[in-house]
Amino acid sequence: MNFLKLKFVQKEIPIIKETHQIIRFIISNKPHKLKLLLKKNDINGLYPCKELNDEVSPLIAAVAFQREGIFSFLLHEAANPNTCSRNHLQSTLHYASFYRVPIFYVHQLLAAKADPNGVINNQMIFPLTPLQAAAFNDRDDIAEALISAGAVVMTCAFTSPQHDAIDDKVSKMMHRLASKGFQNCSKLRIFVDLDIAVKQKSPEEVFQLFDHVMLLENPQTHLSVLDIMLSDSGQRETEYRSKGIKWLKDKHKLNLYIEGAVENFTNLSIEDQPVVVQNLHSVFCTLTEIPNNISLAFIPKLLELLSTKMLNHKLLEFVVVALYVIAQKTKMKDDWDWDFIKNFGSGISAYINTNHSSSTDYAYGIFANLASTEHANRMFTSIGLTSVPVEILTVAEMRMDDNLKKSLRHLQKYLIHPSPASDDSISADKELLAPKKKKKKKRKNKHQEQNDELHNASSDLSTASIQESVSSEIQPVITTCSKEHKWVQISEKWIEKLEKLSKKEDVVKVGSIVFVNNDEFRIAKGSDGTEVFLGLREDGTEVAVKRMSRSNYQVLKNEESFLRLPKLDHPFIVRYMDFAEDENFGYLALQLCECTLDEFLRDDVPEEQKRKLVKEVLSSLSVLHGQTPQIIHRDIKPQNVLLDVCGKARLADFGISRRLPIGQTSLHTKGAGTKCWMARENIDEDVDVPCKMSADIQVAGMLTYYILSGGHHPFGKKIECEYNVYRGQYSLQHVRDVIAKNLIEWMINKNPKERPRVKDCLAHPFFWSRLRKIEYLKSIGNEEEVRNYRATDKCLLDELDRDVGEASWKDWKQKFPPELVQKMDGKGKYSENTAGLLRFIRNLLEHYPEDAEHIDLMATFPHLFGGVYVFAKNKGWNSRVSLRRMFQEEEEDVTSGGAMKMLSLEDRAPGFSVPVQESGGPPHSVTVIP
Repeated sequence: MNFLKLKFVQKEIPIIKETHQIIRFIISNKPHKLKLLLKKNDINGLYPCKELNDEVSPLIAAVAFQREGIFSFLLHEAANPNTCSRNHLQSTLHYASFYRVPIFYVHQLLAAKADPNGVINNQMIFPLTPLQAAAFNDRDDIAEALISAGAVVMTCAFTSPQHDAIDDKVSKMMHRLASKGFQNCSKLRIFVDLDIAVKQKSPEEVFQLFDHVMLLENPQTHLSVLDIMLSDSGQRETEYRSKGIKWLKDKHKLNLYIEGAVENFTNLSIEDQPVVVQNLHSVFCTLTEIPNNISLAFIPKLLELLSTKMLNHKLLEFVVVALYVIAQKTKMKDDWDWDFIKNFGSGISAYINTNHSSSTDYAYGIFANLASTEHANRMFTSIGLTSVPVEILTVAEMRMDDNLKKSLRHLQKYLIHPSPASDDSISADKELLAPKKKKKKKRKNKHQEQNDELHNASSDLSTASIQESVSSEIQPVITTCSKEHKWVQISEKWIEKLEKLSKKEDVVKVGSIVFVNNDEFRIAKGSDGTEVFLGLREDGTEVAVKRMSRSNYQVLKNEESFLRLPKLDHPFIVRYMDFAEDENFGYLALQLCECTLDEFLRDDVPEEQKRKLVKEVLSSLSVLHGQTPQIIHRDIKPQNVLLDVCGKARLADFGISRRLPIGQTSLHTKGAGTKCWMARENIDEDVDVPCKMSADIQVAGMLTYYILSGGHHPFGKKIECEYNVYRGQYSLQHVRDVIAKNLIEWMINKNPKERPRVKDCLAHPFFWSRLRKIEYLKSIGNEEEVRNYRATDKCLLDELDRDVGEASWKDWKQKFPPELVQKMDGKGKYSENTAGLLRFIRNLLEHYPEDAEHIDLMATFPHLFGGVYVFAKNKGWNSRVSLRRMFQEEEEDVTSGGAMKMLSLEDRAPGFSVPVQESGGPPHSVTVIP
């Protein structure tokens, strides 16, 4: 089995006919001239080299031609050792092996963080690893250095006579190193030989050859020989798997293998853990009973694997099915305590609320197998499981799995007619009957724990107000009313249902909130049991009533406390209207919007409208990040951006938002968010991570691409999305605008420190006006390199032409009136390249403004601005004093309530000019500046 995924890149290699001056100075060993030239050129740039027939970085050239002094200088100047050459796609370590350089170079490159596996941008580009290249050239000394630095010992990913010859070289080298006692090579050589045998021999021969080492563990990957055989995915997959299970039974090694695999599971990489899950699932299916100690040890590890959310659909199903088999075949589940059952149920509950799949069926099957446990009632209540959906039961009836059918029918019967109170519910009843003083103390402790878990945003509200709202429990009243409810019509989408609601006699009234609790008036349903209904306030205001179970009470109160902050009463934030609660639910009444961003993008949306939406979303984020102290949203996604009746985007759902402590830029908390809409650093929900504004920025970047592409995710579809987020692998193929791509790439950067602030995003050229873009081109035309372009290095001008694109600058003079070109060429002809065009534009705007008024430069050269901007940014020009002013954010106060003066009449909800209050509590005044 190969432990790295190699990508073989086939391309026709062009012939290099000349060597760049930078490379010539390296070959001729002229460091002084090289240093002068590098002041104006990129130290990590790729330059043509006729001698190597490649475009290489200065560092690669210093390695290939063994210029030790220049090599040391380049490393001291932080030259990147992981830069890949353009033609041969080789790193510095590849060149070190192929050009037989002294070992000194390799040690220095590894010390400078050269990747020992030759991985560049999370991808193996060259078809050989540096270690394989070292083996091919019999460089045992380089191989030792690479293995010591963490190089994975492996065979080639492809099968051909050439690759087989390299595999043979790797095997012989590993045997030589093993004979010298080098590190773990005595074990590693066995896995190299295993890879070769699996490619070349039959399963029968492979089992005979490796019978004596089947449970041997690879010291690098921690997979055993048997794991590799069982996980073979070729044409002989079934044969390997059946022979592997037979070997375990014949050798009486089943228990030994299971215990070892479970114990070693956390040592495996996230990529290899699913391999062992599949293998153990195959083994578990052969057992009649799984020992309780194995279940107790393995279930938490599988739940942890699920929580990473980095599994594709097939592997996810394997993990859920494995948990189902464990729950089914563990007979001693009475030993499972409440904490274990609670964590098990919580970990699986996410998969009963997803789109229907086999994983969903088996998730319900797991709960069916837990129904007989002591704490089942309590667990089902905690996750809000009340029934098995009809479609799950229907699909199960069509399956061949009789055990699953029976289990699901049993679960449905159990949920409809729960078993008598279990011990935990009895103990809960005793707790309720305990002395009042003791109960109050316990409740206080529980409330304190919730505050520790959730950083409450209500520091801006008075403590008395919060305590009053918590203690004032309003009982829901189902009323029968013969008169119509007051209704002030604003919404267009919901007008028919609201009219029906206003005439409805049987309604639920909680405080001043009125709604109907049935599917007809339910407009949304969350994964945590949250439901949203159409509703009205007593004053006739249209509202969306968000109802949440008291088990999630703190989340709802957290959202309410944020929305009641005066500075979040803002045109880019969904408006708070009212709050009420009863003994079972909390009710948050919010401004009623027309649709979610996700729904809106299902229709064709004009490009300018998309740009407007992006700016509104970022402006809403600017409101949060501009507070003192800052607020982090933590759950940005298309479903949490709502469009009001005027088509304005408003950010919603602050249930898991956090406020940073005063004077700090981060807050340690558990990862949170929605699958595929979490920042890279927040994907692991079980690990305390610094909660920073940069996490919001990365997800906002994903959302920006989602808007501009019409509903695509930059990191791919759900199956591999979070894996790609973690690896930093994205595609922006559905957006053509290079300026938009530049903004998105900046925002979704894998490194949080490299991401912009939201104010930097709003100042990005993507949002510039036409006049501002023209002013930028004029300024570029006055930079030294463009002003005196005839004396500028030709390579720099060629690079500018490449970045801009030939379509923009070729025959550019023909796009202007001939008499204008003749007039301006009179003082010296302009070159037919990008630099000449930019200088022409600058002089046109500066000296002939009347002529310039009749020419639409942005329409004439639609791609010029984007190419010039990207070039200037890459060269660092935009940081120059002469250009820096262009990137200052335009003065616009989006963070304060002062922005309310921009509200149109449509922005103000009916009744908004009167006090907005929390039902059952004192009103607080809201002032609107007309």
